[in-house]
Amino acid sequence: MSQIDTTEKLSATPETENSLFALCGLGIAGIAMLGWIGALAWIAWRLANWLLF
Repeated sequence: MSQIDTTEKLSATPETENSLFALCGLGIAGIAMLGWIGALAWIAWRLANWLLF
C-alpha cells in the first residue's frame, strides 16, 4: 500500500454524479427558501395593509 495506490483509487471514484446530485439539492433548497421568503413577505404585506387601511 503506497501513496500511488491510494491516489489511483481516489481518481477512479466518480465525482460527477455526486456533484450533480449536490447541485440539484442546492437548487431545490434555494427554490424552497425563495418560496418561504415570498410567502412571509406576502403575509407581512397583507398584515400591513390590514393594520394601516
